[in-house]
Parts: sequence; C-alpha cells; structure tokens
Amino acid sequence: GAKLDFDHWCRGLAEGKSYVSDGYAHLPSMSVDGVAPGYGNVELERAATVTVRATVAFAPQTPAGVAYNTLPSDGGRAVAGDTVILHHDRRDEWIAGGEREVELVVNGIAAAKQVVPADGQLHTLEFQIPIERSSWIAVRHFPQLHSNPVNVIVGDQPIRASRDSARWCIEMTELLWKNRE
Repeated sequence: GAKLDFDHWCRGLAEGKSYVSDGYAHLPSMSVDGVAPGYGNVELERAATVTVRATVAFAPQTPAGVAYNTLPSDGGRAVAGDTVILHHDRRDEWIAGGEREVELVVNGIAAAKQVVPADGQLHTLEFQIPIERSSWIAVRHFPQLHSNPVNVIVGDQPIRASRDSARWCIEMTELLWKNRE
C-alpha cells in the first residue's frame, strides 16, 4: 500500500539500492552480513568469513533470443546477452523452465555458485565466503541479472580490485558509448 515517490526512487538508484535485470530475472533481496547494497559497508577488523544471502526468482518462460542466452550465438558466451544484437533472430518463441546458475562475485571474479529452477518462485540462497582483503561482493546470473555491490572493508584498507577489472570497465564504457552514441 505504499505510494511510489519518484524523487525517493531516484535517490535510491543513486545510492545503489537497485539491481540490473532483463525483466525475466529478479532479486528482491541481497545482503552481506545483513547489509544490503546502498545501505553502507561491512566493516571487518581482520580477514573473516561473511554470509551472503540473496532471494532470486526467474520467469518460468523466457523469450528465445541471443540477448537472453536462450539461442546460440556465433560469438559464443562473449556475446550471449549482448544487447547489440538484441533483435537479431527475433522470434515469437518462448523457452520454458530450465535452471539458472547464480554466481557470487568477489572483485569481479565468480567465487561460488548455486543453481535454481526457472519456475517463477522465490529461491533463497546463502553463501559463506572468506574475505582476506577489502573487496566488493555482488550476485549475478549471466546474462539476466546483476546486483549492485556491497563493499566489505577489512582493517580500514581500501578496495584494490585488479587493474584488468578497471581496464575492462573503461573499455566496456567506451564501447557502449561508441555503440549507443
């Protein structure tokens, strides 16, 4: 019964209280040691194991298409989910059910995974993951879903993800800018 307030919704987006989805995958909740994306950092004095909880749901039917990774692509996984060819081979066909692999991502690297059915139901996942240094943690299902991160700060040290990750982010931003202008 809560009324949607556009300004409040925009503030939530700016604060990271959201996730990205193709509309056929949903992430109603995700937290690291009880902290959800956009609600602060997890502070650890030293390396420790954290608990990541997520609730996900995947539609029982997904459109057939490269953008949803339900049709093969000549470019393989590198272009699965690629919205550049979203409408390539568009069909009125739907792919029923199946399973989705949900990954826990730490500093851009898949660190754990669980498989859930694509049945339109909510599925609660829990991961226990050791954190040795300051890191960001997210949940994803490639290519349908990605959470915003929760930062885990260890011993007041900054997050230092890899140079490759930073370069990849810059290259993808430049590529998107070029493709979308």
